[in-house]
Amino acid sequence: MTAEPLLAAGYLGVLLGVVLGLEAYARQTTSAWASRVFAGYRRAVRDAPAPAEAGDWPHSEVGRFHRAVALFVCVVALTLASAELVRHHRPAEAVVLTAVAVPHGLLAGVLVRRLRRIEVTPPE
Repeated sequence: MTAEPLLAAGYLGVLLGVVLGLEAYARQTTSAWASRVFAGYRRAVRDAPAPAEAGDWPHSEVGRFHRAVALFVCVVALTLASAELVRHHRPAEAVVLTAVAVPHGLLAGVLVRRLRRIEVTPPE
């Protein structure tokens, strides 16, 4: 086995971490009113503005953006794994590359389903 498939497998592992990090970040709330700082501000100031709704733009689109970027990273990783499989197709190399490409394929399917479920609310 040459070093190139192992290097590609390591890089695909790093990309898997990036995808998982983006997915975790997409699940977090982005409303500024959910923070402790603004909660204290609302208690201290009588004329504080009303909090924005969770579905208001741009807060409603942040999760969608991060999932789309994560899907793009999955597609890049699958393309890299496919190119490496074409170049290095010995059994041991194929097993290593396939083992690190399969999670990207599964995550890509999950991300596509989640992106299709999210309603798009354009700004007014």
